[in-house]
Amino acid sequence: MGTPAQPPVSELFRTAITRAEWAIALLRLGMSSALAVLLVLLLGGSGIDPTEMMQRQAAFAMVTMASYFLLGLGFVVLIRTGVFRTWMAWPSALVDCSFILAGVWVSLQNLDLSGHYIWAFPTVWLIPIVLASGALRFNPVLQVVMVLLLVTGLLIMLPITDAARETDTLSPLEFLFGLPPNLMRLAMLLIAGLVLVFASVLIRRLLWRFIAESEVRGRLTRFLPEQLEDRLATSDIEALRTGAAQQMGIMFVDIRGFTALSEGLPPEEVSTFLTGFRRCVSAAAEAHHGLVDKFIGDGALIVFDDAQGGAADNAIAAAQTLLAQVNAWRRDVHVGVGLHLGQVFAGVVGDDGRLEFTVVGDAVNVASRLEAATKGSGHAVFASDTLWQSVSHPPAGWSKVDALALPGRAETVAAWGRA
Repeated sequence: MGTPAQPPVSELFRTAITRAEWAIALLRLGMSSALAVLLVLLLGGSGIDPTEMMQRQAAFAMVTMASYFLLGLGFVVLIRTGVFRTWMAWPSALVDCSFILAGVWVSLQNLDLSGHYIWAFPTVWLIPIVLASGALRFNPVLQVVMVLLLVTGLLIMLPITDAARETDTLSPLEFLFGLPPNLMRLAMLLIAGLVLVFASVLIRRLLWRFIAESEVRGRLTRFLPEQLEDRLATSDIEALRTGAAQQMGIMFVDIRGFTALSEGLPPEEVSTFLTGFRRCVSAAAEAHHGLVDKFIGDGALIVFDDAQGGAADNAIAAAQTLLAQVNAWRRDVHVGVGLHLGQVFAGVVGDDGRLEFTVVGDAVNVASRLEAATKGSGHAVFASDTLWQSVSHPPAGWSKVDALALPGRAETVAAWGRA
């Protein structure tokens, strides 16, 4: 049985964004709480009598961290109650940037300092954290807006000239807060932000590809047997689409006289009949490492992988098991079976709306015609001589037909049959 249906790509992507915003909200709570505790410990243990200016600065810092805590708490509530929508990531990110810019500006006003000293405030060093958190949102456009907003806001606060600062009288410390070093810091911040934008682009593409492939795998496994789930887990979807040529054993099965058997039966009885037949086919295939490629009305196509050898033995054994299974199920039902071994294309076909794993090639056609040749021949199974030559332990009860005519083909083939 295949895996359950997967949600649409967009829904999975929304879930990823919501979880990212949840993580950012928790970071806000943790960061604001830790900084508030650290500020209280530092002020209490400094032994310095705070001036009015220091008290204002400390009060502003506490208000800022309390507001940041409430912002994080608000988004926790929005997400937990299901109110959060992905567009809310925009105001969430922009409020982060606004907190930083407002904090720097108020500190400058409170301390009556020039904008040259914006880099001295601890608030500025929240910028790398905010930008790194923004990358978690998988939104490069939002990341670009955040970078430009922060860089532009800081640039506006910088004095545009050093004319009032005589270079030959500056101390080394004052020089480090001059316009050229500050512009270098802004340039470095811009470069760091653009690196995170690039990272956000890569993360978004990888996440989108992963989610898209997960959805395709989910749709594909609804139509595939369990034997192929390991291949889906380790193979790229596009590689499965491309497919590969490989040698396989092919078995075609068809019920003899199905039209007469089902004639006059109500649809539910026909459905029950086909279900019983398909159980026999599935059991025989599973018992001998076969894979039911598809059921076609009252017929079926089963394949046997020959990558490790043994496909011919498995196909012969599965055919014999199937005859016994059908006989035990209903003695009035007879089937025709065609077996062949050859090169086929194995892969995924169809568009994203309906994908199907299948095998195609002349070997499949040969197996189909061998099955058709059983009609009226007195044989229940025909196996091509190509397959028979690869059987390691030929079973008893099979006889060779040197020149078997195949429907739709001019040439005859050598085959082995059993009643």
